[in-house]
Amino acid sequence: MNLRPFYALLLLSSLANLGGCKDLLKKKDSEPAPSATPVAVPSAVIAPLPTTPPAPEVPAAPAAVAVDEKAVPTPQDFEDEAFEKVTPANFKAQFATLKTAISK
Repeated sequence: MNLRPFYALLLLSSLANLGGCKDLLKKKDSEPAPSATPVAVPSAVIAPLPTTPPAPEVPAAPAAVAVDEKAVPTPQDFEDEAFEKVTPANFKAQFATLKTAISK
């Protein structure tokens, strides 16, 4: 089925409709615009805007605290103590003690 004649008719009708709209818009534009009269607003209607309270001051960030890195305990600091306390004979009891301490 050949649709070329249908598309041509559709194109022509669309152009005709657009041309008609253009004429309508020109006619509307040629009419004089109604003059707008200024409206006086009574002073009772105009109220001053409420003043907003000043924003709360944000405290300055605290100064960085200098921390001595040698004062912070690390796992390596406890190795010597652990080797002295835990022996092959009592490691099961020490392990049970650690489990209960962690679970609390």
